Amino acid sequence: MVKIAVVGSNEFVVGFQLAGVRDIFEVTSNYFNELKNFKNKKEIGVVVVDEKIMENLEPHQRLDIEASVDPVFIPVSTRAEQDSLKRLIKKSIGVDLWK
Repeated sequence: MVKIAVVGSNEFVVGFQLAGVRDIFEVTSNYFNELKNFKNKKEIGVVVVDEKIMENLEPHQRLDIEASVDPVFIPVSTRAEQDSLKRLIKKSIGVDLWK
């Protein structure tokens, strides 16, 4: 069974803990190295990432994380971005729903 992991600040991960997600990782620095470690964990298929962490990455680092398919990294924020959502759906199911 593939697991879901959550990466972010304490304030970000607490809601997921209450929802029952067990694989919680609080990150305060070395964002890219921490996120890259998930690529080696075969039991984790989806990584929910605080959008603030993604914003702190260098552009090439962010592209590397966003291009990952196993696991899929899903940035979550309070603001909705249609382009990011469109790209994630296309990567997940292989179909562009907005055509």
